[in-house]
Amino acid sequence: MTTNSVVAMVLLAGCDKLGAYNHWQAGDIEPDIAALSYGPDERQVLDLYLPDPSLQPAPLVIWFYGGSWDSGDRGKYAFIAKRFAEFGYAVAIHDYRLVPDVHFPAFIEDGAAAIAFMKGYAGQHPDQIREEVPIMLAGHSAGAYNAVQLVADQQYLQAVGLDADDIAGIIGLSGPYDFYPYDVAATRNAFGDTPADQSQPVEMDLAHMPPLLLITGTRDHTVLPRNSRKLAELAPNAELVEVPETGHAGTLIAMGFYLTTDDAVLGPVKQFLQSHLPTKALTANN
Repeated sequence: MTTNSVVAMVLLAGCDKLGAYNHWQAGDIEPDIAALSYGPDERQVLDLYLPDPSLQPAPLVIWFYGGSWDSGDRGKYAFIAKRFAEFGYAVAIHDYRLVPDVHFPAFIEDGAAAIAFMKGYAGQHPDQIREEVPIMLAGHSAGAYNAVQLVADQQYLQAVGLDADDIAGIIGLSGPYDFYPYDVAATRNAFGDTPADQSQPVEMDLAHMPPLLLITGTRDHTVLPRNSRKLAELAPNAELVEVPETGHAGTLIAMGFYLTTDDAVLGPVKQFLQSHLPTKALTANN
């Protein structure tokens, strides 16, 4: 069994393990600007991490974490911010309202609100974030779903005065995009009796979608690889990467720095970023 497999099994055993993993990978890194409010609810806050000053103003990546729509903590993903900041990006990580306090589509609406907030923030701080370029979205598991769905169903961006042209691309790691009927507790609790044509990215008209990078592990038994395969078939500009012998958490921890780094994930991510939202750092390394 590989190191990644062992670590992934530990992470799947409980969310508290993610905090320990995050500290191991990111150390004492703190956001440059913490707890920015993008809405009135106590969960509607985000942290902003900035790259080295020499790389600013930087394009923006917004990270959407997973957790079955009922759990999650932005503070446990500093390792993701560290990775994207190394590539030369500003990184926003937002908390969002969770089940059972809310249900679909509240967590989608929160994602759109966070994007709109950061679009406005970039306009006010052009020395930090490049306001003239679109935003890259990236996420894992339920977070990947949130990122994809808020663009696939155009009503969410339109409600905050944006559209798909404001999105440079979406990186989805182990995301569920084709999971109707709701046959597990997490989806039943989050989506209730929502019809498929309102909740499933694969049921949307995807002609307007920005480029997608969909990465899935061939041994993912939590979100089956068919989710990414189906979306890749339907989207007009999608790259599908299937990572052998990798489970659900494996695509996430592949973004780490010590022992768990996996170029089968990191390589396509870097290439996708370079192709669709390049930075000074990535360009200098090519």
